[in-house]
Amino acid sequence: MEIKLRVDDKEKTYVADFISARMLRRTLEISKKVNFNDMTAEELDTMVDFIVELFKNKFTRDDVYDGLSSSELIPTITRCITEVVGEVAEVTGVDEKN
Repeated sequence: MEIKLRVDDKEKTYVADFISARMLRRTLEISKKVNFNDMTAEELDTMVDFIVELFKNKFTRDDVYDGLSSSELIPTITRCITEVVGEVAEVTGVDEKN
């Protein structure tokens, strides 16, 4: 999994090549708590902090807010969640919508 952020006016790519079982648990926990249809600023901070944690703190919350365009933020969060949960669905053969 990777994320591209603009840092110091240069695009930088960060890679999360190992997703621990603990991060799967965090992904499920956080995705159940956040109302994606009516997200508050605090929930958005929680989601961005989750992304930082997912990538093992290689960048900060501010790096995400300053390094992604506004139109890329929610799709990036959603993609990261889907990739973590999707790996489990692929292994178990379970459709992630169920």
